[in-house]
Amino acid sequence: MNTVKYSQFNSIIPYDDKYALYNSFENKAIFLEHDLKELLLAGKNENINELKTIHPSFFSYLVENSFLIDTQVDEVEKVKKISQKIDEGKAFFRLTINPTMNCNFKCWYCYETHIKNSRLENDYIMRINKLVAKKLSDKELHHFTLSFFGGEPLLYFEKNVIPVMDHLLLANKEYKKGFDIDFTTNGYLINEAFIKYFQRNNISCHLQITLDGYREEHDKVRYVNKTKGSYFEIINNIKLLLNNHFQVRLRINYTDQNLEKTHKIVDDLSDLTADIRNKYLVIDYHRVWQNDKIDDLHIILDKNIKHMRNKGFTVQNGVAPNNVINSCYADKRNSVVVNYNGDIYKCTARDFTRKNRAGYIDEQGVLQWEDGYLEKRMNSKFKNKPCLSCRLLAICNGGCSQHALEFMEQEDDYCVYAFDEGKKDTAVKEKIDEILQTV
Repeated sequence: MNTVKYSQFNSIIPYDDKYALYNSFENKAIFLEHDLKELLLAGKNENINELKTIHPSFFSYLVENSFLIDTQVDEVEKVKKISQKIDEGKAFFRLTINPTMNCNFKCWYCYETHIKNSRLENDYIMRINKLVAKKLSDKELHHFTLSFFGGEPLLYFEKNVIPVMDHLLLANKEYKKGFDIDFTTNGYLINEAFIKYFQRNNISCHLQITLDGYREEHDKVRYVNKTKGSYFEIINNIKLLLNNHFQVRLRINYTDQNLEKTHKIVDDLSDLTADIRNKYLVIDYHRVWQNDKIDDLHIILDKNIKHMRNKGFTVQNGVAPNNVINSCYADKRNSVVVNYNGDIYKCTARDFTRKNRAGYIDEQGVLQWEDGYLEKRMNSKFKNKPCLSCRLLAICNGGCSQHALEFMEQEDDYCVYAFDEGKKDTAVKEKIDEILQTV
């Protein structure tokens, strides 16, 4: 290596009483005293190669850990290659099914149109089962993921969900592929019959279950009737799942109105053993997108997260991206969402209308993508100029392909952090926190 350059993917942020140097491609962080930080910045602004003479050991360390890289390296091209390899991979397939668009709750922020009598009829169950068999028979496939979304997927669990799972289990006896099953559910309808299905078949299940703040705030949004909320029923169902060794991601949807008391949620889970909560539970904060705005809510969020972590719970905050190595399911070619009526989509975070559909599943279980939709989506990344020079490209990549498609239609540059360097620093801090949690 002759000459080096300061990596595009470096960030320096204050961290406690020091400074953290973080590289988003390597996902590495080191901590610097003030003098070393100033020395590094001076080199960055003038001639980083002179650092080899001024502080050779520091220079060597930065090179060894890829904070300084060969000037001939095209860092953006490295990210592109990783992204393409992951998103075009054929070893995994994810099938997401909406058994219904009906729901037992009506949350104010839900983007979906609830359709009361919508159900997955037998004709579409047969089409889906043919798709499952085709994918399992693919020699390049190693792992199959079956996901249930909605609407509330547990509304018609026995008639619309079990037949698809039964078919997966039966078909896979021949092909013996790895597989997993997961649900995105409000958790209210979890019961012993649900538990026993998986125990009887000796298979595991992952669930994402949502709370809308602590008890009082949650029950204002998700209630059975005017006098009965759902908070404690959902908490008890979560504990039932965990104690039966089901993986649960407890997603807390927060706003500036319901965040303050969310740390109390772990008090209602305090009777879980440390072993159970460490193995099977992750708490994950996500801000309701309709409430997203520039404010100081991250201060309250950090306070709540620290409280929960101090009590022994694993907590994430939805701020730290990982959109390249762990890109969204919808970014991957081998992923599809099948609606109860046979329409197909890529993304579950948009309304399932006929206008938005990307195609349909035919009678033979073949996915029919319309108007070149799939290729358009697969080629949507790396088209946004500001992303190509950003320090977070290697973990953010402009969000997901849904973001990229929508902004491409507007023909305008965009940034998922609203071009706010402070928001980017917050994401960097969370990545560093994640690293420290694993040390």
